[in-house]
Amino acid sequence: MSDNKETEKSEWDDRELGALWVNTKNGNNEKYLTGKIKGEKVIVFKNKYKEENEKAPDFKVYVQKPQGNQESSTPAAQPQEEPDLI
Repeated sequence: MSDNKETEKSEWDDRELGALWVNTKNGNNEKYLTGKIKGEKVIVFKNKYKEENEKAPDFKVYVQKPQGNQESSTPAAQPQEEPDLI
């Protein structure tokens, strides 16, 4: 029985692209995701234009820019027009 669990885990490990964590933006409790996909740091926001077009994606994934020496924990990779967060 344990052999089957080890096989399942191995198959999932082979299929894994990365991992994401839920974060909360300071001040307004809006949520967004950060993490890595195939070694690339990413940030994920809810698509604020979803209501305008039902075929639009629910979320948008962006490559996260380096944060440098910023003191704020607000993500540095936010697009010019900040979308509604998760």
